[in-house]
Amino acid sequence: MVERTEREVLNMLIETCRDGAMGFKTAADHVDNRELRAMFLTLAEERDRFAAELVPHAQRLGGAAASDGTNIGALHRKWIDLKSALVGQDDRAVVVEASRGDRATVHVYQDAIEGLLPPEARDIIERQFGVFQDEHEKLANAANQVRA
Repeated sequence: MVERTEREVLNMLIETCRDGAMGFKTAADHVDNRELRAMFLTLAEERDRFAAELVPHAQRLGGAAASDGTNIGALHRKWIDLKSALVGQDDRAVVVEASRGDRATVHVYQDAIEGLLPPEARDIIERQFGVFQDEHEKLANAANQVRA
């Protein structure tokens, strides 16, 4: 991992949460199953809430300007749009892509925890990381259970 400042780490986590929120909203738009749609929208709201929890900590360090997420996140959302257009509304394919994108969130958080974090934000970030790990496992299981 490249050594980053506390502000850079917090900003990356905030942008990652915002990417996740937008990604889950995109996923919700591309599934027919109401339960999956509700799950994706709940995850999106949670990611927005997690970003909001981190913003005050980043602002104290001079960071957390408003952002629409990262370019990689935007590309992943476009990939979901394109894939859905090519193969139609395939709930399983959308869940698999959402899980793949969520795996990136888990990795970003793991890197952050192993690196430099502001002490006052560490508990929040570790709690969020635990939630992300549990949810990622549920998403992976959902992908295996959804019929194409």
